[in-house]
Amino acid sequence: MRPPRLRHSLFALALAIALPALASAAALTDQRYGPDAAQIADVYLPDAPRARPAPILVIVHGGSWKNGDKAAAEVVDNKLAHWLPQGYAIVSVNTRLMPQARPDAQAEDLGRAIAWITQQAPSWQADPANMIVMGHSSGGHLLTLLAADDAMRQRTGAPLWRASVILDGAGFDLLDVMPRPHAPFYDEAFGADPARWAVASPAAQLRGVQPPALFVCSTLRPDPCRRAQRYADLLTAQGGQAELVGVARNHAQINADVGADNDETRAISAFIKAQLAR
Repeated sequence: MRPPRLRHSLFALALAIALPALASAAALTDQRYGPDAAQIADVYLPDAPRARPAPILVIVHGGSWKNGDKAAAEVVDNKLAHWLPQGYAIVSVNTRLMPQARPDAQAEDLGRAIAWITQQAPSWQADPANMIVMGHSSGGHLLTLLAADDAMRQRTGAPLWRASVILDGAGFDLLDVMPRPHAPFYDEAFGADPARWAVASPAAQLRGVQPPALFVCSTLRPDPCRRAQRYADLLTAQGGQAELVGVARNHAQINADVGADNDETRAISAFIKAQLAR
């Protein structure tokens, strides 16, 4: 396996060769937002002159709460190609993973990352008031849990962001998921104690004002859109804004295809632009 810094260098070279428009983008890799070695983020900044501070797109990778990486091609490549030329600052975040940290602790890591991004944004000529947080799969769970849990945000210093984009998210209502048939990694992540399920369940922690949310879900299986719709209904029932878009892509494609030329990207882009225009 290549050392991380070599992998980042090769990734930057590949971007410069394959995507000439991005060759001038500045990449700040492995930036520390916390004391643990896993609490790091990659920051991509457009070099083009800007009349106003850049909006920020934060990316949270998936991986069943135990795998995944901020620099993986399916996590960042198409998103960088699409949003960097539009003048966005893009931050791809790693958190600690299992078995080192349970999902609720991973969500706290995300809170610390967002607090750090908010503090650092002026030095990047970026606007923390125009922050969009996008998460895939378990990453979608982390951002919805952080948004729902006001006490967690206060502990970590994370302000609410402008809007959320959840890509085929997981674990919105664990008190509903865990008693039903589910993938074995849910037991590894959440155990058998309903009290632990509640602590890590966005639906059980949901309090107060929430960012507007777009749920993108796979129509190839029945559960993703059903569970996303249930959580979207909870948000709207308490006065929030939630939209749902179903796409005929599998779980991995829903993430990797964001930023490519397709209806999914157009729907996400329209949602983000509408939120930034508010």
